[in-house]
Amino acid sequence: MSCCSCHCVKGIGRDHAKFSPVATASYRLLPVITLKRQFCGKQAEIVKDSFSKGVIGIGKDGVAFVKDARSDACSRNILRHEELAKDIELSRRKDHFIFSVESTGALKSSELVTEACKVMEEKCHRLKEALLSKLGDLRCQTRG
Repeated sequence: MSCCSCHCVKGIGRDHAKFSPVATASYRLLPVITLKRQFCGKQAEIVKDSFSKGVIGIGKDGVAFVKDARSDACSRNILRHEELAKDIELSRRKDHFIFSVESTGALKSSELVTEACKVMEEKCHRLKEALLSKLGDLRCQTRG
């Protein structure tokens, strides 16, 4: 007859990454693509093919337009076509972040983001309270 004992430990991601329900988390800035002139016909096709699928569309009039800049993978392939690249401006919005959160399956990605926002909100609240307390201390010192 053999005897076996098992031990279980509940941990959090702060203790070790193996406890984190997040597989991969990343962010990027929103791409901004500006066509400085009209591109028609063959040039429109080259522009469209230089970006990720769905980023550039071609209207019924045959003119290229930015359809969905968010889908751009920022490959910068358009720079291979110098004659076209000078009329296309590639940049990123510095105040618009696109987050990607993949879950290990323990929690849904949406739940992870919601919980992360709650943690961030609590940390901001604690920081605000600490700053107000410190400000109060400074006021008392200047009066006394």
